[in-house]
Amino acid sequence: MKHKWQIVFDYLMYLIKESKVKPGKPLPSQNQLKTKFKCSDQPIRQAFAKLIELQLVTPMAGKGFLVQEKNQNNVLFSFRELFPQATNHYFGFEEVVVDYLLQKKTGFTLGDELFCYSCERYDEHQNLILFQVSYVPKRLYKKLTLEHLKKYGLMHYIEKESNFILGYATKEISFQVAETDSTIEQYLARVCSLGTIVDKGTLYTIYSEAVEYRESYYNPNFFRWNFIEWRN
Repeated sequence: MKHKWQIVFDYLMYLIKESKVKPGKPLPSQNQLKTKFKCSDQPIRQAFAKLIELQLVTPMAGKGFLVQEKNQNNVLFSFRELFPQATNHYFGFEEVVVDYLLQKKTGFTLGDELFCYSCERYDEHQNLILFQVSYVPKRLYKKLTLEHLKKYGLMHYIEKESNFILGYATKEISFQVAETDSTIEQYLARVCSLGTIVDKGTLYTIYSEAVEYRESYYNPNFFRWNFIEWRN
């Protein structure tokens, strides 16, 4: 059962996500939310504090909490959004149970049931850009199928079929010259014998629950990472 602040937070997130409140406009006031949810000030303050932490609102004296303009830098995008002309080949969809080795790799709990699948992604010229292996908790993706992945991808499922909201992702990026996994070795042989750029990352909800662990092996000939560093 959700805490009261989470219920308030989900409502405010709905207003932001569905553009019910436009950027630069104020969200409902604390008094309005107290009346709507019949609660004290504390859960409402917690909900707004979380929105500030996520950089979705700005407190403004005399105006309340204003929705911020969306900053497209370092925002979570699906691969289809970033590369609309690219094609994806999903395969190897199976159920696995987390053992000690998989727990160490993914961070999921020992004994958890996961869906595991692989994907090759090609650019508009049919160059192989990257190879990915993903693990997602079965309890959160009960209706997920290989057919859905092929047609829509994972982000579509999260947005349309899940009951959680994405918050952030952690990434560890390195260069790798060898891999004991035969499938990945075959990929390396196809794209670049010198090695591959590896992105090991975990996707979390706004409540810091892990919803995907993914390993992406980039073809170094096509790897680009453009971003801006801000000084707070």
